[in-house]
This record gives sequence, C-alpha cells and structure tokens, in this order.
Amino acid sequence: MRQPVLSRNLLLSLAKKHGTPLYVYSAERILEKLTHLQGAFTLPLHVHYAMKANNFPPLLKLMQKQKIGVDVVSGGEIKRALECGFKGPQIIFSGVGKSVEEITLALNQKVFSLNVEGPQELERIGQIARRLKKPASVSFRLNPNVNPKTHPYITTGFRKNKFGMDRSFLPLLVKILKKYKREISLIGLDFHIGSQMTDIAPIEEALAKSIPIWKDLHGQGFPLTHFDIGGGIGISYEGQKTIDLKSYARRLEKHLKPLGCEVMCEPGRFLVGDAGVLLTEVEYIKKTPFKNFVIVNTGMHQLIRPALYQAYHEITPLKNTGRRKIKVDVVGPICESADYLAQNRMMTEVRQGEIICVHDAGAYGFVMASDYNLHAKPKEILI
Repeated sequence: MRQPVLSRNLLLSLAKKHGTPLYVYSAERILEKLTHLQGAFTLPLHVHYAMKANNFPPLLKLMQKQKIGVDVVSGGEIKRALECGFKGPQIIFSGVGKSVEEITLALNQKVFSLNVEGPQELERIGQIARRLKKPASVSFRLNPNVNPKTHPYITTGFRKNKFGMDRSFLPLLVKILKKYKREISLIGLDFHIGSQMTDIAPIEEALAKSIPIWKDLHGQGFPLTHFDIGGGIGISYEGQKTIDLKSYARRLEKHLKPLGCEVMCEPGRFLVGDAGVLLTEVEYIKKTPFKNFVIVNTGMHQLIRPALYQAYHEITPLKNTGRRKIKVDVVGPICESADYLAQNRMMTEVRQGEIICVHDAGAYGFVMASDYNLHAKPKEILI
C-alpha cells in the first residue's frame, strides 16, 4: 500500500481535528523538489512558481521565502502574489486574454515581464504604457508546433492550440515594437508546450526550434536577456517514469549556453503535485449486481481532474486493515454521472465512516474547486 506524503497518523489526527474533505500539503516535500530542480542546472536558474497550480496563501509565502519568483495568469493572481510578499519585479505575467485592467495593474506594479501571446496584445500593451508613461518589458511566447504527447486538454505548444506565436508573427511584432520603441522593451523569449510531460525530447525539440527566432531578433538589435523554458515537468501519478532532472538540465543547457542569456523556468505541478493529499470520509457503501460504489464526501466539485482529464489519482485507506481488495467506483455527492474520483479501481475494501486518502492532489485540486450544488469548499492546511 502506498504511503502518503505525510504520516497516516498525522493525517488521521488532522481529519479528526479539521473535518473532511481536507487538503493537506507538505512544505518539506515542496522544498525538496525545489532544491532538486535548482541543483540540476549548472547555469544560474531563475525559478518562477506557476501559481495556477496551487495558490494557497501559506504555500505562496513559503515559496516567497525561498527567494524565487512567481508566474501568474490573471490580475487576481497578481494581487494574491503581492499579498503574499512577492514584489512586482519577481512576477512574470502570462496568459492569453490579458485585459486592459490587468495590463494596467501589471505595469503599475513593474512586473518583470509580460509574456505576449499575439500582436493585438502587444499593441494594447504599447497603448497602455504610453498612456501611463510607464515602460513595459515583454517576452514573446512562442508556439514551436511540438506535440508533447500528453492529454489534449493540457497541450499548449502545438499548432492547433490557442497559445503562443510561430515565426509568421515576427514581421508584425517587430513593426509594433518599432512603433512603441520608447514604451516597450523586448527582453526575452518564452515557451510552454504542455503540462504533465514525462519525456525530455519534446521540450528539447521546442527549444531547438526556438533558437533561430532568438538569433533573428537578437540580430535585429533587440536586447534579449533571458530565455524562459516554461514548466510542465510531470509527476508520477501511477508509477510511470518521470523526467530525470539532470538529463533535462544537461540537454537544455547544451542549447542555452551559447546564447549567453539568463535561464528561467515556471514549474507548478512539479513542485506541489505530489506534496498534497485530499482526505475524504466514506459516507456510504452501495453494492449493486453490477457495481460496488464507495460514496465519499468529496467529488468532481473539489477535485475535477478525474472527470475532466480522465486523470488517475491513487486512493488508499489511512488505516491498514489487511482487508481484501475489491473493484469499486469511488464517487461523490454531486448530481452528475461524471462525479467520480476512480472507476473500476481495485482497492482495499473500506467501510462507512473511514477516512481515505487521495494522493498527488497538490496541483490543480483546490484551485479548480467550485461550490456546485452549493457544497462548501474544503479546508486547506500546509504542514
């Protein structure tokens, strides 16, 4: 039986004290992952945590104390980052639909870079910067047309995706930059081709395809200073092999060293995914001639990944009972047939009132939770 990231006895005591459903995160595990990532690179690495994965304030404050930056995708995330101690120059602002209000906020806070997704966005940034009389530093988010072979909903660097720009955008982008040469500085390039990647090859391919664009822009006189290699490094949800960090760093540095630039990355799931669990109580056991249902007090409204992505999360009882394994569906209280955490899963038999643990729930868990059916959102704790 898999061991949770924190001790079973501790998790049981937390469930008893705070009730369930309950998200619990391990600070020790997060710091361990961050240390491993930073230690893999020989070039100085500037880490910006992708807070879309988990924006729990105590967790963000933990990140801020490590002297790393943050990657945000909305004005709300900018405000949350500032509230948790990050300064504007520590913030990278990504996202495909930046509003006038959000860009204004970003420029007023002097964020390090706005990662531009298209020419109209660059034009808007120039207009606002001119009106505010505040300079804008931008990076171009590239779409290198690489298929990372992950779930289609979390693929972001393929030609059919809404994210980023290919080489065909360059003439218009350069024209806009020249129009706003006093307001906008192009300081770098960025790509992020997908999430939950377990193979280095697509990432290296994306970088190799992006280098000629860097050289082209640099040759035109734009003072590029950094290259942002994005995030997307996966974790092992069901025992699959994951990326070796030293190999990852070595293969990317081979392309980056000749550029003489600063290297940035935006890990999210990698840092927090396996550092969190979701604790839930068994409300009922329902056996039919066709199915065995374990009905719990959480579901798709609080962990949508299984319903949305058909994602796998290991689920284990917190008490080691020695009971047999049976095939079950673990389902929640929501009035939707898609409300499940596991289907046709062989797991240790559980009983009404027992606490079970949903592993690897630290990323894209609570941040995607809703109050559908007017269920209260679960509590969160950082240990």
